[in-house]
Amino acid sequence: MLRKRNSGFTLVELLVVIAIIGILVGLLLPAVQAAREAGRRASCMNNLKQLGLALQLYHDSYRKLPPAGIREMFNASGWSRQASWMVRILPQLEQSAAYNSASFSDSTFDNHSAGWTAPARHWLAMSQLRLPTYACPSSPLPPALTYPTSSQTQALGAPPQIDIQIPDYAANSGSNFRGGTFVTAPTAFWDWGGVHADNGVLPMLLRPDWGNPPFAGTHVKLALLTDGTSNTIAIGEQGGFHQGQHDYRAGSVRGGFWSCGTASAPSNKNNYVVTRYPINYSGDEWPAWGGLRWDGGWQPNGGEVSFNNTAFRSQHTGGAQFALADGSVRFISENIQFETYTALMDRSDGAVVNGEF
Repeated sequence: MLRKRNSGFTLVELLVVIAIIGILVGLLLPAVQAAREAGRRASCMNNLKQLGLALQLYHDSYRKLPPAGIREMFNASGWSRQASWMVRILPQLEQSAAYNSASFSDSTFDNHSAGWTAPARHWLAMSQLRLPTYACPSSPLPPALTYPTSSQTQALGAPPQIDIQIPDYAANSGSNFRGGTFVTAPTAFWDWGGVHADNGVLPMLLRPDWGNPPFAGTHVKLALLTDGTSNTIAIGEQGGFHQGQHDYRAGSVRGGFWSCGTASAPSNKNNYVVTRYPINYSGDEWPAWGGLRWDGGWQPNGGEVSFNNTAFRSQHTGGAQFALADGSVRFISENIQFETYTALMDRSDGAVVNGEF
């Protein structure tokens, strides 16, 4: 008498199938992750293209590029720290409503909570505006941070704390070194936050009456980029951790992307970089991570104040993306020859740059 065979899987067969599926997933997962990162990197590149185009449109309107920042001012309501370059290009990013909500007089952009500061009259826009263009999709860093408001700002209806967007991009304000060399740039000098210089694309217009800076800063037109707009970096990424854990973005400050800081030699200046270190630098030299407080103690970069020489860095493997002054975007390897890198930061050094950088 014939016995009917059970048509189901045996335990051994089932384990073999599971093992095969596991192997296939293991083979496919890196490809899927690589595809996702490629998409994020393309989105980051598009952000930089928009920022580069916004600079061009700003230059068309004002016949000069926006300053990284301008000097703080004293007015009837107290000290007003001024808008960063990221605020000044908002109309060119189709954010005219946000720009028009900002008060450029009798108001501060750094949302400082001290009693001597002017109120942040545009606190509502600061707390609500979240621009995808200022955020790299690959960045693991927090997109916003929480800050206390001053009593003056609270008198205008603000809550005790507001969240403010922190950008993943920063302006190129120059290089510690003359482009193409390891020689100190003629305009480079040491101040509270590291080395400052006036050889970049988006300048910091310094307060001349505090700290005796050797220059006040140059209003930069494209004509001053004598090395060529395709050979000069305007904006770079800062979307990665320093040493795998620290958020040292140039915009990780009280006012986020809104504030340029004091624009003075003895104090903090925000949302800009004067290059002293290579791409993705993770060393311990203090201008890359912190500086001296007003009382002589040490203070790490990030959260409240920013220092001059935080490196451009990203989560994209092997380098970071940059917008050049002609509006194009390039991925630059972290292994680029440092002299070539500084030449890309210095607007008029005369160094010959290989187009394959």
